[in-house]
Amino acid sequence: MRILLINFEMNEDSGVLAWQAHVAYSLAQKSEFVLVLTEKPGRYEKLSNMEVEVVPKRPYGIPRKLGSRWLFALNVALLCRRHRIDACFIHMNYTWSYVLYPVFKLLGIPVLTWYAHGRVSNALRATLFCSSRVVTSTPEGFRIRSPKVRVIGQGINTSLFKPSVEEKAGKHDLIYVGRVSRRKRIELLISVMQLLTADPHTSRIKLKIIGPLLTGDDIIYERELRSQITRFALQDKIEFYGSVPSDKIPLFYASVFLHLNVSKTGSMDKTVLESLACGCPVLTSNEAFFDFFKQYPDFIITNDQPAAIAEQVIAHYNRKGTYPAGALRKFVEGKNDLYSYTDKILTNLSEIMAP
Repeated sequence: MRILLINFEMNEDSGVLAWQAHVAYSLAQKSEFVLVLTEKPGRYEKLSNMEVEVVPKRPYGIPRKLGSRWLFALNVALLCRRHRIDACFIHMNYTWSYVLYPVFKLLGIPVLTWYAHGRVSNALRATLFCSSRVVTSTPEGFRIRSPKVRVIGQGINTSLFKPSVEEKAGKHDLIYVGRVSRRKRIELLISVMQLLTADPHTSRIKLKIIGPLLTGDDIIYERELRSQITRFALQDKIEFYGSVPSDKIPLFYASVFLHLNVSKTGSMDKTVLESLACGCPVLTSNEAFFDFFKQYPDFIITNDQPAAIAEQVIAHYNRKGTYPAGALRKFVEGKNDLYSYTDKILTNLSEIMAP
């Protein structure tokens, strides 16, 4: 199969989207050829059967807001013809599904789009119309009902995210991993830390915050968080690490007793699964995991008041080390790992290619 893969970023050092490069590698290993169309190149491995084309920031010198992406469709059509593309997989960068719809329709190229987020917009409705099929992580990850939609789980690189040989004993720290943005409700974690610090039994607990700032509002939000930390006198209890390359994150998971995730994205956050793959327990309020953790109800936040979350954190602190890393890793292996994910992508591509 000869695949056009459209994504946001091809960069193993990306603080958020490094997995897009790993998905490209995995698809290339199982396909005849992969042409990657990306908007942000960085460090990536050059494979013999994979080519990477970069979308200019200003195609033809025209700002994108003036419609230059639509003009760029001609370039994509020529690339598809030159490389004899059989099918297209759009990984997250879903608006290309309707921008390139005339090209795909003209060339008879079926389109598979990945979307895993709780938000529904007119752009998403257009994506559903223009895609041959949509794949998502959980039913909550794509909230428009359609026979086109398939649930396939997530794609965690379990070769990278695995229990560390440098496992730290006597853990007293918590961790948050993900973008620093308002949707992640990090201010709630700071309020939880205020309560934990006031309790002599848990006063040693510290919080590590790992994640990039991607927008101007993220920068403002981080300033607000730092002000909250100062107001609560928690400067020596909470540390921001900024963007950390994905290959360094497993060491952080090895140094903590619990990963906290209180986002309300409505989709299956990859960081929760990456934590589990590393053998680190989690505590999440994300509704996409409610059914997922039916056998582990203590991993779910049912009351998102700071005092209630603090009680759950203390319960985990008291029984830290009781969750076998192998048992946690089973949540990911064979169901939500990169290898089964790309197999499912290829299966869906084959099905939409069928006459």
